[in-house]
Formats: sequence, C-alpha cells, structure tokens
Amino acid sequence: MSVTLNPQAGQISSLRSFQFAKTEKKDAQITEQSQDQMEISREGRQAVADTGLNGMTAEDFMAQVREQLGEQKLEVNWNAAVDPDGQIWCKSYFDAYVSQVTQFRDTAESAIKDYYADAYQEALHSPLGTDLPSQLNFLAAKYQCSWTEYFDADMPAGQRQWTYTQVRAMLTGTGLRLNDPYALKDIHIPTSEETTRLAKQAADNKISELVQQLTRSSGGVH
Repeated sequence: MSVTLNPQAGQISSLRSFQFAKTEKKDAQITEQSQDQMEISREGRQAVADTGLNGMTAEDFMAQVREQLGEQKLEVNWNAAVDPDGQIWCKSYFDAYVSQVTQFRDTAESAIKDYYADAYQEALHSPLGTDLPSQLNFLAAKYQCSWTEYFDADMPAGQRQWTYTQVRAMLTGTGLRLNDPYALKDIHIPTSEETTRLAKQAADNKISELVQQLTRSSGGVH
C-alpha cells in the first residue's frame, strides 16, 4: 500500500523503501516484500523515526491515522456532483431574486393604483379638457400651483407631491414610484438584504433537492 504524508505533520511525503512489521504470523522464509511495503523520502523516514512508526503494523498505522483525524470519513461532494460549474445555483438565485422583485412590483403597483383611483379619475375627466395636455395641466393646477382655483390647499405638501407624481405616471403610462409612503404604508417593502437572503436560500434549496434526487438514484448513499 502507498500512503503520502506531510513531514511537518508527521506524515509520509514522497516515496522510498519502508517495511511495516507483519501482523500475526511471521514467516522467516519469505524474502520478498509484501503489500505492507511502502516507500518514503529521507524527510519521511525522519518523520517516521520522530513519530515512532518503525515496527508498527499497517493496521496499527491506519488506526493511528483514524485517531488523529478524529475518525472523520471522506464524503462525496454532492454539491459538486450535481452542479459542477455552479450554473444551476446561479440561475436559481437569479430566478428567485427576480421573482421577488416582480412580485413586489405587481403588488405595489396595484396598491398605488387603488390608492390614487379617485384622483386619477378626476384628472382623466378634467374640467380643463379630456385630452392629455389638459389633464396634465389640471393635475399641475391642483397639486402644484397654489395660485389656481383648483389648488388643494387642505392636502399636506408631501401628499400633494406624491399624488401629482403617481397620477401623472398613471396618465402618461410611465413607471410608478415604488417607494410611496402613502399608498404603500400598509405594504412591507423588502430590503436588498432580505431579497438577497431569500434568493440564496432558494438557490441552496434547489441544490439540496438535486442532491437528494442523486443520492436516492445512487441507492441512498450519503
């Protein structure tokens, strides 16, 4: 048998001649080297001397190695087996991240449109006209221009600005602002850290699922 050790750790590093003691019966007539022979370097021989391996049987040696390793067992890297280049994990992470963002966007947009439905309908049927320029003029007059007869002075300034911004977007078909503190006050806005954590968990779960499938098909090896 051949074993490689690190001399600094008391292990065999490269190969030269070394003879284990025989286990049980010793036959004086046997002159050829048995399968217990292994070769070690000069540094390795010094390490052998330092650790007292001379005269040790192969079984004793392996028992000592197992003890030094804390009886650790080599295990198959199942993650690498099911996803060797990491592409499955990356795709699962990306899909989960995008799915969260899309779900929040859809929920937020629906909430915003509901919240500003009355203001939108009022601007849509503007007293200044129902074409888009007239609708936008009315919107500005009510929520931005304090000198006009349409200005809503009873509405707090912050709320007026948000109403103008969101209703204008609804009229023009441009993007709604998804950080609206009024329309989304009852909706949790996920942080980047939360979205990242959940995306990572989804990717890890995907790999775990593939590992379970592989281990089952391999006869339940773990």
